[in-house]
Amino acid sequence: MVKDDLVNRAVEATGLERWAIRDAVDALLESVGSALERGDRVVLRRFGMFHAAPRRTGVARNPRTNEPVGIPRGRVVRFRPAPGLQSFPGGD
Repeated sequence: MVKDDLVNRAVEATGLERWAIRDAVDALLESVGSALERGDRVVLRRFGMFHAAPRRTGVARNPRTNEPVGIPRGRVVRFRPAPGLQSFPGGD
């Protein structure tokens, strides 16, 4: 599912204008991104939690050339699903 699919489903479910839903989704994503950049956790009850975790430095390999590639220190976004979302019908 991409952002447009999410917007379309919300329009069908609510009957609101497409532009209003798109603006709301954009504002939500901007808020989540800003919070993660600040190092905050974003908790959406019954969905899950996003947080910025430290990325360890190290060496990986380029799969095409097999040359070593340095992995710089930084932060990556992690997602932990809520308990109800962890096991859904048809999922493992």
